[in-house]
Amino acid sequence: MDSNRGIKRQQAKLFITELLSFAGLFFLLGVIVFVLYRQSVYRDIDQSLDHQRQALIDGPKMNAQPLTPLMPRQQQPIHADMPLQSTTLVYNTAGQITNQASLGQRNYTYFKNIALDKSVLNQKQTLETNHGVFRTLLLKVAKTNVNPEYAGHYVLILQSVDGQVRAMNTFRQVLIITIVIFWLLALSLAYWLSRRAMRPIIRSWQRQQDFVADAAHELRAPLAVIQSQQEQLLTKPQAKIIDQSEAIATSLNETTRLKTLTNDLLTIAKADSNATTLNPVTTDLVPFFEQTLAPYADIANSQDKALTWHVPTDSRAIFDPDRIRQLLIILLDNALKYTAPGDSIWVNVEFDKRDWLLHVGNSGAPIADADKAKIFKRFYRTDASRNRQTGGSGLGLAIAQWIVDSHHGHIRVVDVEPRGVQFDVRLKNL
Repeated sequence: MDSNRGIKRQQAKLFITELLSFAGLFFLLGVIVFVLYRQSVYRDIDQSLDHQRQALIDGPKMNAQPLTPLMPRQQQPIHADMPLQSTTLVYNTAGQITNQASLGQRNYTYFKNIALDKSVLNQKQTLETNHGVFRTLLLKVAKTNVNPEYAGHYVLILQSVDGQVRAMNTFRQVLIITIVIFWLLALSLAYWLSRRAMRPIIRSWQRQQDFVADAAHELRAPLAVIQSQQEQLLTKPQAKIIDQSEAIATSLNETTRLKTLTNDLLTIAKADSNATTLNPVTTDLVPFFEQTLAPYADIANSQDKALTWHVPTDSRAIFDPDRIRQLLIILLDNALKYTAPGDSIWVNVEFDKRDWLLHVGNSGAPIADADKAKIFKRFYRTDASRNRQTGGSGLGLAIAQWIVDSHHGHIRVVDVEPRGVQFDVRLKNL
């Protein structure tokens, strides 16, 4: 229960972190897009204001007539709700509008309440009125200006931006709806990613728990035997060593088994933590296999079994010699354990394009099809009683699988006719 709560708590943290990250990213993206859009909208209007300011400053280039609202506006009736595109207000030093006549009564009504603010001189501003939104620019015209209506006065240029403001409001609404939709998508995506991210963690957690439980079970058996044998020896302090040789031999056998199991557990632990690295080198296969297999040929002969091997002459491959030797020993140990006198064991090497193949087989008892997919799992045994007799712990083939995987290869077990099994290993020539 504690582990489940820990897993759920970690998944909740991942979910919240990813959700906030996506939400913040979408919000920031929306703000950037809106700011850039707003700047692009006002850029053209500000350029228009700059042109009108330059026209006022360059008096001789202007027409003699004063600036008025756009001509199309003067040729049609003006309604109170009709936005003006561009106009100018001329103020004297006292802040009074002096171009009321050129504005007309209707326009003057629109703008008469706009007070002169000298603090925004030569600054572009956005001004909201009861009749619309305007982009404005205030400037002081020199007294030497050829147009007496503007000379020495303050001129406020107004450019209507009602259409642009409506467009920005619409764009903002669409952007908000889009961000909300993406937030909902982020909610689903964060939930899916958090669950997916937790899968390897859960598998690793489960493997760790299984590993600890299986290791404790495997270690308990030899320790119990050693303890019982030693306690039995303590009850016979006067006994001779020769009389207790069987008990001593049993303790030594269990000690050897315990040592082997401990080494296997250490190898598996290093493999899980990626603490073990490969040291691939170019290796001549014939001397490598002869040196590794020769001792096992003597062991096979002593058990009335035949061990043969075939390696192509002058063949080379790139691999980690220590790990491949460990792989061979694991497969040969299994072959010797599970074959009877008179059986055969063979090791063959062949090349296929850039890969090289290793076959280790024997004419012993076959492996059931249901067990073929499981024998590479840790602590798995096809026959628990037989493994107790042979001293197997169920870790050998798991280590073999790791060695092959670390060489970017594949391993499988197949049946051999008329009787027997063969381990086929395909290794990349690193």
